Amino acid sequence: MASVKQRIYWKAPSFVKDWMAWWSAWQFDRQRHGRDYHRVLEQIFRRDRWSAEQFRQYQDEQLVELVRRAARHVPHYRRSLGEAGVEAERFGGLEDLPRLPILDKGVVRSDPMSLVDERLDRRRLIEAHTSGTTGTPLILYRDVWLNSAAFAYVDGRCRDASTRRCRMRRRQNASVTIGGILVAAPNRTKPPFWVHNRRWRHLYMSSYHLSPRYLGHYVERMRRFGGEFIEGYPSSLYAVARHILDNNLPTVPFRAAFTTAETLFEHMREAIAKAFTCRVYDQYGAVEMCVLAAECERGSMHLSPDYGIVEVLDESNRPLPPGRDGQLVCTSLVNRVQPFIRYPLGDTGSLAPGGCACGSALPVLGELLGRTDSVLITRDGRRIGRLSPVFKGADNIAEAQVVQDDFDSFRIRVVPGPGYSDSDGRAIVAALAQRVGRADIRVELVDRIERTAAGKFEAVVCNLPPQKR
Repeated sequence: MASVKQRIYWKAPSFVKDWMAWWSAWQFDRQRHGRDYHRVLEQIFRRDRWSAEQFRQYQDEQLVELVRRAARHVPHYRRSLGEAGVEAERFGGLEDLPRLPILDKGVVRSDPMSLVDERLDRRRLIEAHTSGTTGTPLILYRDVWLNSAAFAYVDGRCRDASTRRCRMRRRQNASVTIGGILVAAPNRTKPPFWVHNRRWRHLYMSSYHLSPRYLGHYVERMRRFGGEFIEGYPSSLYAVARHILDNNLPTVPFRAAFTTAETLFEHMREAIAKAFTCRVYDQYGAVEMCVLAAECERGSMHLSPDYGIVEVLDESNRPLPPGRDGQLVCTSLVNRVQPFIRYPLGDTGSLAPGGCACGSALPVLGELLGRTDSVLITRDGRRIGRLSPVFKGADNIAEAQVVQDDFDSFRIRVVPGPGYSDSDGRAIVAALAQRVGRADIRVELVDRIERTAAGKFEAVVCNLPPQKR
């Protein structure tokens, strides 16, 4: 339920909303973009010149310090490390990492304060939340330094390292975001569905109102704004891009597009690049601040090893070699407020076996299949995550969502685009059948695909109960 403050904001005239956005940006600049931000950014750029061995040595040293500090000052780890028989003072770094217990996500959900360093003044901590797309949202804590570091890493490794020729900075570059902040009431039926933050030269557009009825308004406002960069959920950028392409509208040029928080399918990338006449750079991260990856000019998804340690484990929590898919378990090297040590994100993926042709020593994240509960599971145990090939060439489909109800039962929920016919449906059914085998696969035509509470689009929904998974 919306707060009183939220409802007052929704009813305010546009110029008042714009002023409120300016005021919020001023407050955020003090909290996020102060001296700590610039110091961390400078350190990131200095480490960008490191070798792989220097990064490994850094991880080793930071991990030893993290474990010893957590054992002394974080109640959960003081208890769990003792129960596991781990003596923090004799912990040897990366080689001893498999000896540490896996962090139970239930602990984070039920007792988040047990993970907070007890020396901190908890009244001064900043509270954050996960989106809760797979259950109850988690409560997370940061201090001012950690908040600044989070934004420094996004700028230094995602908006800078991905394309040096297209460096993006708030206040320096005009940008457009289509995201999940409720800048307009959910039941609003006429524009504006956005707010203009003049301090940051930033147009923030709602991802909740992207229906065919309103997409023309989005395109026209973007065109008048004339930003240099665009960012947001892949599904949101794709919805606007498809509207431009399907209606043969003039393109809306940007210097680069940045996507994050959802799976970026190849057909989405192609449409976004064509409609906005720019390259698309994907990103991957977590609110818990234990993993960060960003795409470079060569298309590789580079991890930040000074940000977090990423392990790929099998179902028995044994390490898998590069190129093999497994659950991603991460350890944050920057989150000293609420340490996450060997934390299973709920995502599946792999590490690439080699480096990148771009010359960076940053390791490469291989295939990222997505959330473990957003992966199709066949009766013989295969897990199928990336479904981009299923929709390759499906130009008459505006949006689609694959829902698995049982091992042999699937629904493809389709929002038809201009020119859609039964043959388009038969084509994607045949393509999915090639991947899952013999099964009952049905096409359901719908007006729209519902978004989560955070405004995200779920391309895959697996309704199998936990025991079957």
